[in-house]
Amino acid sequence: MMKLTPRLQTVADFVEKCDCFLDIGTDHAYLPAYIVENGIAERAIASDINPNPLKNAQKTLEQENLNEKITLRLSAGFENIRENEAGEIAIAGMGGMMIAEMIADTPWLQNKDIHLILQPMTHFELVRKELQVNGFEIDAETTVSEGNRVYLVMSARYFGTVSQKPAHWIYLGNLLNSTKKSDRQYVEKIIKMLRVKAEFSDDKEVKEALRSIENAKSK
Repeated sequence: MMKLTPRLQTVADFVEKCDCFLDIGTDHAYLPAYIVENGIAERAIASDINPNPLKNAQKTLEQENLNEKITLRLSAGFENIRENEAGEIAIAGMGGMMIAEMIADTPWLQNKDIHLILQPMTHFELVRKELQVNGFEIDAETTVSEGNRVYLVMSARYFGTVSQKPAHWIYLGNLLNSTKKSDRQYVEKIIKMLRVKAEFSDDKEVKEALRSIENAKSK
């Protein structure tokens, strides 16, 4: 039975029971293997942009006897993924800019029957921005510590409306007042980064975010 790292386990915990689970950027296919073995999905698609990770994924499928339940797919993002192939979709372990571009370039994700689980390694604000302008809502998010790093995991669904958010939301989401230790670490790191940017640049968005944070804290 597959065991996951804290980061991937947090992603897996957001996945809901479904017929087919899709893992974009699967690498060793640990995540889809866990999802199928634990009965969360009947079957899965494990995709990656490069052949070598898929070779690693094939070894995982053979070790776990999952060749008949998990399909490997060579695909740059959603390029070789068909609409409606999966209802639960994870995009984990890649840069936020790349994840944001995938969301922007794949209009069929704007479907209320699709659930996205996103774990950007960088540029969380770009992912939140892209979700917001395309009518998605982040219905849950959390952080998890692994080694010396804190990772962010988000659950998002399409609602078709663009809701107004406070200026700091694109950087901190709804984690500003969380008492969870890893959430606090994440918030403090982002605020420190914003203060450094504000000191050395005239970025109006950053300064507005800092004012928004102070206003939210004073309430």
